[in-house]
Amino acid sequence: MAYYTKINKLEFQKYLNNYSIGNVLFFKGIEEGIENTNYFFETKKKEKYILTIYENKITERIKKKNLSFFIELINFLKRKNFPCPQILYNNKRKQLSSYKNKKYAIINFIEGNIAKKVNNKHCYNLGKSLAIFHKTTLYFNKKRKNDFSLNEWNKIIKKNKLPKKDSLFLKKELRYLKKNWPKRLPSGIIHGDLFPDNVFFKKNNIVGIIDLSNACNDFFCYDLSICINAWCYKEKLDLQKMKSLIRGYNSIRKINTQEIKYLNFFLRASSLRFYLSRLMDSQNKKIPKKYNKNPNEYLNKLKYFQSNNLKKKF
Repeated sequence: MAYYTKINKLEFQKYLNNYSIGNVLFFKGIEEGIENTNYFFETKKKEKYILTIYENKITERIKKKNLSFFIELINFLKRKNFPCPQILYNNKRKQLSSYKNKKYAIINFIEGNIAKKVNNKHCYNLGKSLAIFHKTTLYFNKKRKNDFSLNEWNKIIKKNKLPKKDSLFLKKELRYLKKNWPKRLPSGIIHGDLFPDNVFFKKNNIVGIIDLSNACNDFFCYDLSICINAWCYKEKLDLQKMKSLIRGYNSIRKINTQEIKYLNFFLRASSLRFYLSRLMDSQNKKIPKKYNKNPNEYLNKLKYFQSNNLKKKF
């Protein structure tokens, strides 16, 4: 989340005019995240919502053609009682609205807190929710390919001006990943971006999972590795947190031996993926520097998992 489109109170009300939720009492931009404009607001009825404006021309990672996929996925998950926010319908019974040539949606606000200091209980419940997500979406009848996988990574390495030594290092890692990328592993819809700022807790229990804009079809093990990287690593891997996350996951969906075999591989792959996306964002002049995240955090993780193979930990 972030906010690129600046709105005054008078104009903000125009976004709400096509909804039966009343007048805005208070609103503020949300600083976290990078892909879209997001505002928290409260109406005079004391109801709380999020206004999301899809900024497809900023990072260019969210295509307009994919918005219907995300909306249908969220609607499906809500019907299955998965803890994701509800997208409101406007007065024309549409969940996606338009204003000034931009698509936007209004989403109900989730009362909860982001885990500022991640503990083992957070990780266990995250693993459990991730497995529920994977099992539930097996029955979702839409598919979307991962638009930000191996072929895109190679383009980013070529496009960005990097020191020769760094470029060679990344190309070597990419060759390794391409050569060893598995052809068959359990797969389905993955979240693809389940970082701590996308999960809301109450007393260590998950009450909301947001931002499904990276959801796509891929290996479940890849999604699990993204979570381990984001939740269980700080300067080095925290084994207790990782084991808690995997125990939670296994309580719903048992990880098979092939997935365990490839876990370290996908920790390297997810490290490279988020290093490259952060590098791309840091060099995108449309994105203010305050929204950028440090690419080197994930470069360090990549080097760590190159030297520390997790096969020995199971």
